[in-house]
Amino acid sequence: MGSEFAFGVKRWLDQNLSARYDLPTLAQEFHVSTRTMLRRFGAEAGETPLVYLQTARVRRARHLLETTDKTVARIAADVGYRDAGAFSGIFARHTGRRPREYRAIFHRRCDRGGAEDLRRET
Repeated sequence: MGSEFAFGVKRWLDQNLSARYDLPTLAQEFHVSTRTMLRRFGAEAGETPLVYLQTARVRRARHLLETTDKTVARIAADVGYRDAGAFSGIFARHTGRRPREYRAIFHRRCDRGGAEDLRRET
């Protein structure tokens, strides 16, 4: 199946979410050149590995903002960003909201019943 390559790369990126993104290292992990990595992943996934990684990091950050009381800086570091400001900008591009604003709207407080909140929101 042709999409196995992209699936493998996505899986590896998901499992190494907080690691520094380095295209040559990623390509080496899959025994291809950087050019081949970009070409094959792009053809199968419709985006670059970096765009996929940013989306995955934002998805994880959204979950952490909704379910924990970790600081934005801690969440940024947990999902692979050393600069909380850069993380905030990427997060806003993906969600339309800054992390603190997102949390203020979507945070599920533990004292409100957790699972009940999820049922009410769906």
